[in-house]
Amino acid sequence: MSENRDLYPPTYRQSEVSEICSAVQSGECVQVIGLSGAGKSNLSRFLTAQAPRPPVFLLADCNRLKSPALNDFAALIAAACGADWPENTAWPVLEATIGTALAHYEQGICLVLDRFEAVQSWSDSPIPANLRALRDQFKYRLTYVLTTRQPIDTHSELAELFFAHTLWLGPLSEKDAAWSINAYAARRKVAWSEETVQAIYRLSGGYPAFLRAVCEAHASGTALEKTDLLEHPAVRRRLDEFLAQAPGAEAIECSRLDQVPLLGGHSALQELTAKEAQLYAFLQANAQQVCSKDDLIRAVWPEDRVYSTGVRDDSLAQLVRRLRQKIESDPAHPQRLQTIPGRGYRFTG
Repeated sequence: MSENRDLYPPTYRQSEVSEICSAVQSGECVQVIGLSGAGKSNLSRFLTAQAPRPPVFLLADCNRLKSPALNDFAALIAAACGADWPENTAWPVLEATIGTALAHYEQGICLVLDRFEAVQSWSDSPIPANLRALRDQFKYRLTYVLTTRQPIDTHSELAELFFAHTLWLGPLSEKDAAWSINAYAARRKVAWSEETVQAIYRLSGGYPAFLRAVCEAHASGTALEKTDLLEHPAVRRRLDEFLAQAPGAEAIECSRLDQVPLLGGHSALQELTAKEAQLYAFLQANAQQVCSKDDLIRAVWPEDRVYSTGVRDDSLAQLVRRLRQKIESDPAHPQRLQTIPGRGYRFTG
């Protein structure tokens, strides 16, 4: 649930914050993976506003990037450091900017790169390699916390930095959930009993997006029963957003969502095979773009050095068919994963 960052209780996401702080205080980097609605941005804001120091946490929202250009990304990082970045300034100047910031924050800087999937969506982007070089230059004094919806590509220049510290963001603790529910009730000027708070927590599983949706539904008069809640627009919308990412069984388990009542029985939660997951991740990262068959083949079979067009075309077509069976409501008439004759495929989201 989105709250004013100054109002977060000190114990908010205590387990996750403790793990992150322990890692970055040792000079290590952390990747935080959260499915849709996990509250990654809330955690990012908490880290930058209220997490214990050292180091100082500086927030950069990657959704604000104007383009995949390296200098635009440098401007985003410079702004996070509180530095001016004149137009057309080159990336090497960022090294001096970071050096100046480190001189000010002597105990180190942790850049919180929220919604990093915006960077990952640009294939062949120079940003990951340059981030790695920047980290190597200021090793242990400069660290990163990345928040993403999916694990970083293991072939990325950055991946090695996060092998030791990757955590999945799941439900809120019961204490955090109760705080969020009561904060929502206070804004709506309603008084909910402890029994009601417990029912909202149980039905939502404490997962931030579902927690908010159940609060909205109940505040509008919907009974705290699963069948009734599933008919409410707020709950349906958030479930649709969550399921649109087609999270596999492993992601659901890692996120500790396998026992959430609102998700029980959804046919959309089907486990993807490794190749299906690779294809789906690439399509998501390039949503609304036409992806050529060659690009998709390289994304799914990166270990192959030689591409036999006939064989690989058949393999890709079969893989697309299997993926459609799992993500389309009507696989015979696909709407989300469309074939663009003569060009490839387009994922509409």
